[in-house]
Amino acid sequence: MEAFFSQSVICYLSGAIPSNVSRYMTSSDISPVKRGKRKSFSYQDTRKLVKHFGYKGLVPKKKVQVFFNFKGGTGKTSVCYHISSFFALCGFNVLVVDCDPQAHLSYSWGFDIYDDYKTLYDVIVNHVPFEEAVVEVCEGVHCLPSNLSLTRLELPLNQMPNRERVFGKLISPIKDKYDFIFIDTNPTISTINRNVTLASDELNVVCETQPYSLRGLEILIDEILHLSEVMDMQISYKIIPNKYESKTATSQEALGKLRLDYKNHLMNSVIRKCEDVNVAAKRMLPVFFWGNKNSNAFEDFCDLGKEMIENSTSQGTFYNTNNQ
Repeated sequence: MEAFFSQSVICYLSGAIPSNVSRYMTSSDISPVKRGKRKSFSYQDTRKLVKHFGYKGLVPKKKVQVFFNFKGGTGKTSVCYHISSFFALCGFNVLVVDCDPQAHLSYSWGFDIYDDYKTLYDVIVNHVPFEEAVVEVCEGVHCLPSNLSLTRLELPLNQMPNRERVFGKLISPIKDKYDFIFIDTNPTISTINRNVTLASDELNVVCETQPYSLRGLEILIDEILHLSEVMDMQISYKIIPNKYESKTATSQEALGKLRLDYKNHLMNSVIRKCEDVNVAAKRMLPVFFWGNKNSNAFEDFCDLGKEMIENSTSQGTFYNTNNQ
């Protein structure tokens, strides 16, 4: 991936002290690339530096992360896209699975939905090995893309034995090949969404901070609890507040209600509404790769990413305060 990062961004992502980064570079084979008057670092070297100073030694414990809401327009695809790219930028090896026939996540990672490539439909229905359908999009990121073929998945899936566990069985052999697996879903309560929910270590419910979204969230949580009871398992879930507008009373009230009603499941990080998210979709490039680190989107997705790493790994917090 052709992208360059400043030392200040590397320090921001990892929590490292600039002098320690400079000292480490002199003792390693990492050299900056001069671009104009500024020195920058390649995507590959940035991954090494951020991993070394921020996330070295962390062991993933919640590897399979699903982003879901049966209400459309909550921004779950944008959140999944930026979080998966953040984890990759921090040195983790990531698999992204697009389960939405709209294929917006696949498009963001550079796929043309009219091209002929393998999807989850081929894996489940045509028995194509998972590894053969996965495509490397950049260092640290592999993707199982989507297209309109997934609109035909429900019927054959519903006819399979133990239909709610099909995806979990398919993904089990490849879990050890990746640090994390991020799954984007379509906004429905469908058999494939039940599949990925049951296969997940964490279900991330992306909730817009608006009244209609709160009503939909109540129904969704009831469905999660019902599925947990029927399948005799505990589904772990977190709620991510998205598109927050601090200047509007409705958004403030919605966030307040989320904190009151779901405090044990609500992420501390809040994603504010920001035009940079739309620009990232247009450019097909995560905001970390081009945005200013003072951007609301840059700050909020970094905060959310760090919080998710803390919640999803063992052996310490998200960065080493000594930065040795």
